[in-house]
Amino acid sequence: QLLRRTKSAKSAHGAALTGGLAGAAGACVACGSKGSSRRNLRRGTLQVRAVATLPPETKTQSTQSWKRYDLKWGVHKFGGASLNDAKLYKICGDLLLSESKGTDSSKTTPTAAIVSAAGGMTDALVSIIDTALTSVDESLAKLKAASDRQKAILMELVPDRPELTDPVLKNIDQDQDAVKAMLLAASKMRGVPPQMLEFVAGLGEVWSAQTLSAYLKTTGKLSEWIDARDVLIVPEGPLSGLGEKGTAMDTIEPFWDETKERLERWWGNHLGDSEESPFLIITGFVCSTLAGRPTTLKRSGSDYSATIFAKILDASNVTFWKNVSGVYTADPRQVPEAFPVNSMTFDEAMELAYFGGQVLHPSAMVPCIEERIPVLVKNVFDPAHPGTRVYGRGDAYLRWEDQDDEVDENMPVKAITSIEKVSLLTIAGASFLGTHGVAERLMASLAKVGVNVILTSQGSSEHSISVAVSNTDGQLALNAVEDAFQLEIARNTETRAALREDLSILAVIGEGMKNYAGISGRFFNALGQSKVNIVAIAQGSSERNISAVVSRDELPLALKATHDAFLLKETSVSVSLLGSGKVGSAFLQKLAAWEANQGRNSMLPSMREVEYLSIDLRALSDVSQMLVAPRGLPLAELEKHIDGATLDLGRIAASWEKEGKKVDEILAKDVEAKPSNLGTFIDFSESKEYPRKVIIDCTDSDMVASQYSEWLRRGFHIITPSRQVLTGPYQRYEDCLKSVGHGKFGGSQFRYDAAVGGQIPIITLLQDLLQTGDQIDSLTGVLSGTLSLVFNQLNAHPEMPFSEAYQNARERDLPNPNPIEDLSGQDTAQKSLILARELGLRAELKDVEIEPLLETSGDDIIQQLKDNVDGPMAERFRKAREDGELLYYVGRVDVQQGKVSVGIHSFPAKQPPFALQDADYAVQVVSQRFPKTTPLVFRGPGAGAEFTASGLLASLLRVCRSLA
Repeated sequence: QLLRRTKSAKSAHGAALTGGLAGAAGACVACGSKGSSRRNLRRGTLQVRAVATLPPETKTQSTQSWKRYDLKWGVHKFGGASLNDAKLYKICGDLLLSESKGTDSSKTTPTAAIVSAAGGMTDALVSIIDTALTSVDESLAKLKAASDRQKAILMELVPDRPELTDPVLKNIDQDQDAVKAMLLAASKMRGVPPQMLEFVAGLGEVWSAQTLSAYLKTTGKLSEWIDARDVLIVPEGPLSGLGEKGTAMDTIEPFWDETKERLERWWGNHLGDSEESPFLIITGFVCSTLAGRPTTLKRSGSDYSATIFAKILDASNVTFWKNVSGVYTADPRQVPEAFPVNSMTFDEAMELAYFGGQVLHPSAMVPCIEERIPVLVKNVFDPAHPGTRVYGRGDAYLRWEDQDDEVDENMPVKAITSIEKVSLLTIAGASFLGTHGVAERLMASLAKVGVNVILTSQGSSEHSISVAVSNTDGQLALNAVEDAFQLEIARNTETRAALREDLSILAVIGEGMKNYAGISGRFFNALGQSKVNIVAIAQGSSERNISAVVSRDELPLALKATHDAFLLKETSVSVSLLGSGKVGSAFLQKLAAWEANQGRNSMLPSMREVEYLSIDLRALSDVSQMLVAPRGLPLAELEKHIDGATLDLGRIAASWEKEGKKVDEILAKDVEAKPSNLGTFIDFSESKEYPRKVIIDCTDSDMVASQYSEWLRRGFHIITPSRQVLTGPYQRYEDCLKSVGHGKFGGSQFRYDAAVGGQIPIITLLQDLLQTGDQIDSLTGVLSGTLSLVFNQLNAHPEMPFSEAYQNARERDLPNPNPIEDLSGQDTAQKSLILARELGLRAELKDVEIEPLLETSGDDIIQQLKDNVDGPMAERFRKAREDGELLYYVGRVDVQQGKVSVGIHSFPAKQPPFALQDADYAVQVVSQRFPKTTPLVFRGPGAGAEFTASGLLASLLRVCRSLA
């Protein structure tokens, strides 16, 4: 139960219970740690205190002048990025006017805006103090530049209104004079007292508030600025310095009653009994002690200022205006696909803030939790966007009765965040097994030197314990632990403390993770598929957070992979294409058609597997030139440059250069053209933004093929119609296959269906049979589209010369570029060897028995066929017809005898093994499940660049589906 805070005078002397006590009321984050740099900058640490979750008492409003209005206050907070210049000040001022109108245009909502300094101003002011230690003149120049900048903003924002600008200019000049005196004192003392640093650093907010208030007065509205140092009172304390930007500090608890009393006095002096709803522009960040000494709420304290005044003013909500549309599922700078979250609980927001998410300062949430004030995070440049609403509690026993958020079962993880720079300290020793107090001693040693523990990972025994600390605290932590365990380390060489640096923490956060099976599995599977090594793991007791420690170098990849796994419907795959000849260009056209959703019926059940698949062709290379684009090449534009069935990048680049055009002007702004270099090509393809990477090799280069094993070990998936590796030395073939799904990183796939069957997935179908336990006895296939067409014509017209049938195939562009590959039987032999190896035969190409049709070729292949082949072939077909047989040029694999052969074979015309037409491929499989009486037959067109490209796209989609 909530113990109500008292309103005694003790609160004015630091004894107020401002947050209430709640034994089971939940926790709120507030942070801080000891240690300082030259400026006494403090590092963040996390502390927990109880937060009231029951409705606050109703207080009489008669003594509080700001509660006289019909409408509740609207509180807004603007950060430095939203106040960088006069234009932005105007945007913020106009936004306040717009927001104050609400739904009832006849009434104006009383409005308060808490402002930060103009963008970069605080850093500039701190630099002034630092510089004073080495050069007063340089420091004074910086002071003048800072004040001149603020004056310039004011004069541009409020032109020709001296009655409004003169008082502000006078105040800035007075502040400038005060700082000059301080700079001289600092240079004499050779040091900067923390109080001086805080005073000077807070001037940015003081100037900013006056500037925005002056603008609002130009609109005729009642506007006043409040110097929070006159009203916001905090205790004297050990805290000093500013703290580091974005870190969480120890909570500085205001004297609430004293602050309200001083605000009441300010009200009487400035607004009196006015009934008009005012615009109050309040300085963020700054405050004062009870003795009147100016101080600050530390770095990022402007957020806290906003919620403090939201609580005091009893606001209906507090809106934090940023340059993004709410709290994102991940940092959009690292994960471009991140998107805003509609709503989240305060508990989720605190977890997110603790692990580096830029939501709002953890301390800032305390007043809003206590008073149940909704927090809105919106975009100053897009105020119509709803942004993110932060409200309510996560645990069932803490939930508020007016919470309307429901957990989305399809989105159990709300956001992915990270802490980039951490070190992992591990203390391990066999002597620790079963020993009590090891963890206690470890934590005590770190606390003694003021090191904050971010994450702890420990097994069921205390044999080893790992803790993550800030990178800057790593060595200090190691020394402290070695001192604490020096006796154990001296006695046993196996006991040691080790520090691992340059790590990061990745965390997935969401209320929906509770009681949701498989979250950890999906998280770690996403990292595993992306080849990200996990150093340590931890899960919060609240079940709304799972964290993993990874290498800092792998953090971008880990963020992308995890975000894709949990929060993106789309699965993004990076494709790099080697070779832009006929097959490569045809594949590019197929991919462009697929991207444009041409020829696909999205209503079919099978389309669900590829509905949310995004394929980005990021790199394309031929022998002379390559194109690269971080976010993908424009396929439709590239398709326009295909000429004669090929895309000659070298010729195109030369023509663009001759015309004085740049590639990024013609294709897209992020496209870059470079001379071809395989190393550069692969380095670019190995992007940390894409955990799923595919190389499609449409070259016939042995040099390229020799890199397959290395690429597979590096995590690339390879798809190719090339037979260089598949028919080369068996040892290289075997090494390549061993790199698939194994090696250091694992998970890579090697797809080569197109190397044998074009668009017919012969290899995949055979693998399905073998993996399900079938025993294949033999395989017979017509594997050359060219010879399929030739022999089909001769079977139908035996009187036709072989040379004429071959010329018909040439006219359809079916033969290989080197015609002797088909006619010598090498093409069929290579495909047969690939199938034989797939069936377990350790054969080499020289082991294949080949019956060639023509062994060598000259300049005139047709004449050679007339001279050497037409006669003998006519005789064979005449005899076959007499015997009631059909002739085909086939490859045969006899698994039982371990034999591979290629040549002309006859089959009964009334019952051929495959009813071939035109240039079809066909394969007959005899196995345990498919005996000779009812064999399995694959048949269909497969020859030519178009069909090969279709096979490549099918293999790509097969890989993509397995990665989704």
